[in-house]
Amino acid sequence: MKAAVLLGPKKLEIQEVPKPIPKYGEILVKVKATAICGTDIAIFEGRPKVNYPRILGHESAGEIEELGKGVKNLKVGDRVVMNPTSYCGTCLDCMTSNTNICKNGGLFGREFDGTYAEYVTLSENRAYKLPDSISCIDATTFIVLTTAVYSQRKIDIIPNSSVVVIGEGPAGLMQTKLSKLRGANPVIGISRSQWKLDLAKSTYGADYVFNEDAVKKIYELTKGRGADYVIECVGKSITMNMATELVRPGGTILAFGVNAQGIENFNSYALYYKDLKIIGSRAMQLIDWPLSIDLANTGKIDIGTIITNRLPLRDLMKGFKMLGDPSQKALRIIIEI
Repeated sequence: MKAAVLLGPKKLEIQEVPKPIPKYGEILVKVKATAICGTDIAIFEGRPKVNYPRILGHESAGEIEELGKGVKNLKVGDRVVMNPTSYCGTCLDCMTSNTNICKNGGLFGREFDGTYAEYVTLSENRAYKLPDSISCIDATTFIVLTTAVYSQRKIDIIPNSSVVVIGEGPAGLMQTKLSKLRGANPVIGISRSQWKLDLAKSTYGADYVFNEDAVKKIYELTKGRGADYVIECVGKSITMNMATELVRPGGTILAFGVNAQGIENFNSYALYYKDLKIIGSRAMQLIDWPLSIDLANTGKIDIGTIITNRLPLRDLMKGFKMLGDPSQKALRIIIEI
């Protein structure tokens, strides 16, 4: 089968590799679509390092082609979205439903081979059957949505509270819509890209959007109080410091943006002075999959609108470059396999 194999930092080749064989309790999935994620690009660049060679890719959906022995709840031909994280099921974290922080777990494309490939195997309990209303292309967005759903379960937004979302990329747009569904008012989006702000307002429910003078305008909207919740989706010092500036005293910051290198020059004094709560969030838990699938299937959230580009596997590197080039206006790129 064809697969995108990472041989070392920034050394990627489309190669012919052996087709995997499902073990006991596993399924073989013919991959239909895999999204390009910032995590894929970070691994490609060598941060974090992986054991080479490694097949990249993790945000994917496809069709079951073969069942291993012991598979009970799925059948050949089922279309599924795949949980890219593995977990052991026996450690203390797993026993308390915290499978997202299982120390024995891993991620497609990082700890084990991923989904920029024609086929992949995984355990049956990591595959979720798709309703007829959801395509495999759109289903790749569930990996973004499930992480947003999990993070918002941790902060429990209440109706009529004010929410600011910093960074209106795919994750920020999901956070914006979920905040509105929870009854937040106003929901305010911040981004450097006007076209992303337009999408946040037209499709994902933002009441106000700003790309300049955001701090001043948000304090005017909140009558000088600041926002009840600030959801930071960038992971940089400038945006984390903006979050501490925008949140009201006693408010909550959801630190959703990922930065594996850490955040330098973060103004932690504000945590003391404003008596803030700062909440981290990693991946998703099992319950977030059926919750997210139901949100999309019932039309409460549009998971397809953020998809801007589709490319074949051979153009994966082109997709990486497009995602890093603001002039391309590439919000979410799907690799069709």
